[in-house]
Amino acid sequence: MASLLSSAAAQVTTRHRASSSASSLAAPPTPQHTNHPSHPPPVPTNTNSSNRTRSGSQSSTSQTPFSTSAPSFSNLFHSGDRNSRHLSVDSEQSNENNSSNTTLPQVTSLSIEFEGGTHVIVRPNRVVRGKVILNAAERMHVTRIRIKFRAEESAMVKVEEGGGDSRGEWIHQEITTFFETDWKLWGNDTSNYSQSGWDDLEAGHYEFPFALKFPNVNYPPSMEEPSGFAIRYIWTAQADGPALQSGTKSREYITPYRPIIISTPDEPFEMQLNLTSLHADAKILSIDYKFRKHHEVIHGSVPISSTSSNSSLISETVRFDVPTRLVSPSFTTRHTRVHYGLQFIITIEQGHLFKNNHIVDFSIPLIIANLPHDHLLRIPDLTAIQNYRDSKECPLFFDSGLDEPPEPQGLPSDLLGPLTAALIPSPPQNEEPPSYFSLPNLPPQLELRKERKERTVYLTRPAKGAYHAGEIMEAAIIPGLFDEDW
Repeated sequence: MASLLSSAAAQVTTRHRASSSASSLAAPPTPQHTNHPSHPPPVPTNTNSSNRTRSGSQSSTSQTPFSTSAPSFSNLFHSGDRNSRHLSVDSEQSNENNSSNTTLPQVTSLSIEFEGGTHVIVRPNRVVRGKVILNAAERMHVTRIRIKFRAEESAMVKVEEGGGDSRGEWIHQEITTFFETDWKLWGNDTSNYSQSGWDDLEAGHYEFPFALKFPNVNYPPSMEEPSGFAIRYIWTAQADGPALQSGTKSREYITPYRPIIISTPDEPFEMQLNLTSLHADAKILSIDYKFRKHHEVIHGSVPISSTSSNSSLISETVRFDVPTRLVSPSFTTRHTRVHYGLQFIITIEQGHLFKNNHIVDFSIPLIIANLPHDHLLRIPDLTAIQNYRDSKECPLFFDSGLDEPPEPQGLPSDLLGPLTAALIPSPPQNEEPPSYFSLPNLPPQLELRKERKERTVYLTRPAKGAYHAGEIMEAAIIPGLFDEDW
């Protein structure tokens, strides 16, 4: 039988890490929809333009319903009293709203704001901070509020398959998730052996700060071209509804990621080009160059000076600035390879009476990084950076009130086998092996730490009617390419 609970909202004072000013905040009521006793979760930050507590959350008397959204008989009997109380509260709230000029949001929404605004860049061994903002237009039933961060690589090509009448174009897509981690900002913890309760959040504005430490690992840089290929680092916020129901979810926020690779990509490129014609009747007419990444990035011409126009030997200086846009460091993943080259196209005129033009091209390979060499001693733990293929470290959310996350607990999975073997004593000769229940367990301090798990999903669908099907590249076989990961 449902019992009446009389609760009064508590005034809670919180203090932010970046500010020393305190504000009086309203605490939501204790969990009502639950099937096991639990402690109330931390109170989210509820703010408005006047930094005053809403009168609607200052005094409330609610009845504990059953674990369902259907109304109970006792709620119907007490509806008159509750409506009268709400009328008085609403009148008081309207007076306060008139004085403070505050308005409730029209639509319930979740959003993410980063410290640094839109200029945030994720790098190895760097802390990313921000806050999740919940604008509740009405009272919400929330189990927990979480933030998620993941990295994924997408490769999509168009292939012509089939035969006869069934022949057609198909789109093959491969999505690899490098890592995926989440963090509970507010609410009840998840449990493997029991269901979680939910709480009520009144309409208003709530902020939940978060902090994430990216490991000292070089992942592939962010990429959005060519069409069908992308590497993205994605943030989402989610408010889980009651009783395993879907709640509110934010849009996907994509932040650029840049690995730390020492070189000089932003400095002007300069080289001396020497060309020699072996035919006496050949004349070099023009020299073009292309700085290539998948496709053309820079296209220009080298002017031929008048002193060398009639000579079979040409020596010219090629100079251009390597752009920062669309130029990421050279890298190789399991599905994508980004490499650069400087291609020259030489136009040669041959003959005296009947002249013919011949075009000759050649390419010079280039490798690109993203930091100048003088940063070698400025970046902490630079020489300890690992490649993502050799590391299982996962980005770590931690308490936003700390400057750095605590040291990770547990041991890597690579050490589990040797430690387990060391704890098991070797049996004497001619002795039966130990039974299953006699094997020793690892102590708590030797438990496994949280590691990333990479997974790949394969999708296939007809190209007819597909979104951006005309822009997707067709699959091609590249001869002479030897890579065990392709």
